[in-house]
Amino acid sequence: MTDATRTTVLDLVADPGLPTELAHRLVRDLPAALGAHDDARWEVRVADEPIVLDERGALPALDIGDRVRERDGADAVVLLTDLPRRSGADPVVADGGTGHRVGLVSLPALGAINQYRRCRDTVVRLVTGHLMPADPAHAGEAGAPDAGHAGPLTRIDPGSGARSDDDRRGRDQDRGQAGADGDDSGAGSGGVEDDIDVRLALTGLRGRVRLLAGLVRANRPWRLVPSLSPAIAAAAAGAAFGIFYSNIWELATALGTARQVTVMLIALVGMTAWLILDNRLWESRRHRSLREEMLLSNLSTVITVACGVLAMFALLFVLALVAAFLVIPPDYLSSKLMRESGPDDWIMIAWLSTSMGTVAGALGSGFADDGAVRQAAYSRREQERRARLDRADDRDRASGHDRGGDRDGDRGGDRGGDTRA
Repeated sequence: MTDATRTTVLDLVADPGLPTELAHRLVRDLPAALGAHDDARWEVRVADEPIVLDERGALPALDIGDRVRERDGADAVVLLTDLPRRSGADPVVADGGTGHRVGLVSLPALGAINQYRRCRDTVVRLVTGHLMPADPAHAGEAGAPDAGHAGPLTRIDPGSGARSDDDRRGRDQDRGQAGADGDDSGAGSGGVEDDIDVRLALTGLRGRVRLLAGLVRANRPWRLVPSLSPAIAAAAAGAAFGIFYSNIWELATALGTARQVTVMLIALVGMTAWLILDNRLWESRRHRSLREEMLLSNLSTVITVACGVLAMFALLFVLALVAAFLVIPPDYLSSKLMRESGPDDWIMIAWLSTSMGTVAGALGSGFADDGAVRQAAYSRREQERRARLDRADDRDRASGHDRGGDRDGDRGGDRGGDTRA
């Protein structure tokens, strides 16, 4: 593939956020990993180039890669994006055009665990096995370098089409405008993207579960807690009531573990549902072609918000437990319970107080800014996707009203003509 005296340059182009973080880590590790396959010298750089979707919401990976390769003099370019891509129902981990020496890795398809290692191994497989193989005559064959931690990837026919949710939505709009043509060849996003000839997917249920986990990881649910300051304030007030009100102590110690778990689950589910509905995070589309994407998006939303609520619950429980130990004297607690108190009593009091506080937090979350919650709950690409679909639905509704008005006008004109006759 390369002359041992020459340095081969690989440029990485990444979305902001987690993809950029991974790209800078890959700069350190990829040269050795790539060189292990062909004894060549490699230089890996992070290129300063935004990954911008086109007007249809499609990702023109080859266009972007060609522009970077020609401008910076790289031998190959790999894009890292947190935009999910699919071929049918199967998540696409990576694809590329060998003639362009440009590839793309979709991070959500790598899952939530060991994502960096899987990303590194996928890039190595894509570059050394397909884009710049040591033996071009055997590129992409079973003997090509494989990524042990990237998972059992399957090379599929690029003609089956790999699209993000936005790609599908744009295709549906194009089909509607095209009328009877109804072309759905699925050969990419159009133009130079038709040159994609390598597509690696993780097929079956395992791939879909990994994609779901990757979407939740891309949303970074731990960022949700700081955006819920009104909910946290209300939850803290509710928990404090439980700590200072002696009747709650008696109830908490009498409930037992099973009832405490039930109350906690009701509080967690209630706050999760309230946050999703009150902030309009639940997605509902009229287009049948988007039902699978809608289901996946809603599942990732539920898990993301639930993880954020669970993190808030854990933080509040720790604070309530510390407060209970500081505020409630053992002798006074024993006098109220009419028995000897123990550490488990403080735990039960803090537990019930936290559940009460969580219910209060659900009400307080109504004062949180919708935009802040959405920004915290979703990755940048997911925010772009939802905003684009919202605008598209608005256009569809507007055009539907226009068509309805035209039909009413036509019927009115017909009736008027009959009267004159």
